[in-house]
Order: sequence, then structure tokens, then C-alpha cells
Amino acid sequence: MKSMQTNIIIFFVLSALLAMSLTLLYVSYNYKQQLEADVRGSLYLILSDIKHEHLANDGHHAKLDFFHDELKETAFSKLLMDLNTQIVEKLPDNGETDLIVYSKLEDGSYLYISCSKEPLNDEVINFILKTLAVFIVIFILMLTMFTLFVNRQFRSLHCLVDFCSSYQEDKERVPVCDGTYEVKNLRNAILTLIDTNDYLCDQKQELFKEAAHELKSPIAVLKARLSLFGSDATMDKNIFIQESQEDISNITSKLKELIFLKSIEWDMQLPREDVNMEDNCKLMQDAFEPILRKKSVQVESNWEESFIIHTYKDAMQKVLQAVFENIFIHTKQNSVIVVQAKPNEIFIKNEIGGGDDIPLFSSYIGIKMIERLSSKLGYEYKSSSDERYFYTRLIFHSMQGDRCNI
Repeated sequence: MKSMQTNIIIFFVLSALLAMSLTLLYVSYNYKQQLEADVRGSLYLILSDIKHEHLANDGHHAKLDFFHDELKETAFSKLLMDLNTQIVEKLPDNGETDLIVYSKLEDGSYLYISCSKEPLNDEVINFILKTLAVFIVIFILMLTMFTLFVNRQFRSLHCLVDFCSSYQEDKERVPVCDGTYEVKNLRNAILTLIDTNDYLCDQKQELFKEAAHELKSPIAVLKARLSLFGSDATMDKNIFIQESQEDISNITSKLKELIFLKSIEWDMQLPREDVNMEDNCKLMQDAFEPILRKKSVQVESNWEESFIIHTYKDAMQKVLQAVFENIFIHTKQNSVIVVQAKPNEIFIKNEIGGGDDIPLFSSYIGIKMIERLSSKLGYEYKSSSDERYFYTRLIFHSMQGDRCNI
């Protein structure tokens, strides 16, 4: 596979050769036309001189030979080979091989001068060879300079490629790779991606460690309960099943909360952006519409004014999903959820459901988890309840913007 550097040099070579070839053809053609015009002009001057100064008196043919020696002294003498000066009754037909100029005399005859085109063609070929030699020298110089320039420009890219290839072997080495603005930004982007990748790898390992730590005790309790049930024949089976289900629910809850927390932390590695809170709340209502319809729950929204906060969008959406999911699932059937909002604040009031409500989703996120994330995502979570209603208040604060420089 060819490199970009090689492709650029090949393109330059082909473009330069095409440009020089067309230029050489154009210059050579113009040179031939100009040279032919100059020779023809000289012949016309000589023709005029012969006609007016020498043939005006008597017009004897013998005096025409005098000009053969005169013409050899002109600037174009080397191009005037096979020069022929005659007075004829009819013009000869040899325009393909000779340059001909003529003038009609008073007696109806023609005075014409002709010379061979061969010297002119030889002169043009000589000019083409000299120009081609100059073009070849210029082309070699340009190609050398361009190759050196491209090598210098691509040196920093080669540095980045070498760094990416050898990173696994030497993770402590940070590339310098000085170059243009684009190369420096590319280097910074690569280093940022490496840092992010290392962070995610560390988080993955940390996730397994935390999972092992959090699940160690519940699993040990469940194993002990199984062991007791196997050795104690007097243990009540129904009580054992109920307690085992509680242990499994505890393990599942810890896993879900841990995965939820880690997913939020990973989302917080992305750039912050503007989030329209009214649109996102309506999105949550649409997402949980099956639950609301199954439980015949209505949502009354009263937005004094829509507002926008600057935060981690994906992370904030997951928090809103967890909050609304908790509310929608545990709201009493055939009730009304009231959502009141004003700039940077959302207040939700819902009627608490009874124990007979069957949740359609099992991914319940605890209030402690929502409170734990509040400082990282710039919001305040407050909740309270009485005998009938559960109240939720979310107060949002825009975080300082951080824009991607790349």
C-alpha cells in the first residue's frame, strides 16, 4: 500500500510533466510561427527592394542574381537556403517545402522569391531540444525541492505513526512531533484519546473490583443460607425461598446501581453541551408512556418558561430517566402526576401507589445514588412525602463550559 507522501510526490511528478509538455508544445509552436513570419517578412522587404530599386528601370532578369550575394549578409542568412529569385509567367506550386513571396509586375508576370523550409524546421527542432534540456534541469530541481519539502512536512506525521505503533511497548514516552497547526492538534487529539482509553480501562478494572467488593458479602450470605438449608432439615422452605429472593434482589440492585454509576462517570468524559430541560422531560414522558397508559396515569405539566442548562447531556438524561422511572412506577393507578417548572427548577408531585402495583421495569435506582451524582452534574435533589403524596424537587445549575479544541 502506497503512503500518502508517495502519492503526493507521484501526483506532483505527473502534473509537472503534463504542464511542462503542454508548455513546450505551446512555446515551440509559437516560436515556429514567429520565426516563419520573420523570415517571410525579410523576403518581402527584399522583394520590395528588388522591385522598386532595380526592376523599375529595365526589369532585366540578369540583375536578379545580384541579390543572391546580398541576401547572404542578412540576419536570417542561415535560414535562407536554396534561395530562388525569378520572374515567371506562372507561379510554381511548391508551398509545402518552400517559403514563397511574390509580387505581380506591370507586364502581368510575377516576381517571386522562395527559400527552403528545411533550415527553419532544423532551427525549431534545435530550439525544442535546448528548451527541453532546460525544462529537465528545472524539473529535477523542482522535484528535489518538493521531495525535501514533503519529507519535512510528513516527518511529524511519521513521528505520530511511530508513536502509535510503539505505544504498547513504551507507554511512558510522550511524542514531541512538532509540525503544523493541524499536526499539533492531531497529536493532542491522539494523546487525549489515549488518556481517555487508559481512563476507561482503569474504570473497567475498578468496576470489577467494586463489583467483587460489593457482592462479596451478599453472595457469602446467600451461600451460607444455601449451606444451612442443606444441613438443617428443620428449616422452613418458604422462609428460605423468601430470604433467598431478598438476597438475590439485593445482589441485583447493587449490580444495577454500580453499573448505572459507572455509565454516568463514563458519560462525563464527553464535552458538556446545552440541554433543553422541557424537551428532555417530555422525552421521558414519551419513553415511559406504556407504564402511564397501563396504570391510567395522567401527567399535567405546567412550564412557566422553558430553560436550558449546560451540562453532560447523556449523563443528565440518565439521571432524569432514573428519577421519572421511579416516580412513574410507584405512582398510584388512576392518579395524576403534576409537573411544575420554572427556570432552573422542576417540582413533581405524585400520589403514592399501594403494594399491589406491579412495576413494568425492574431497574429501580435508589435515592442515595441520585444524591451522590448531584454534585458532579450540578443539580440539587430534594424529596419528601406525606401519607398520600411524594414530592420531588430538582434544582439545576449550569456548569462551566468546556469546549473541544479540536
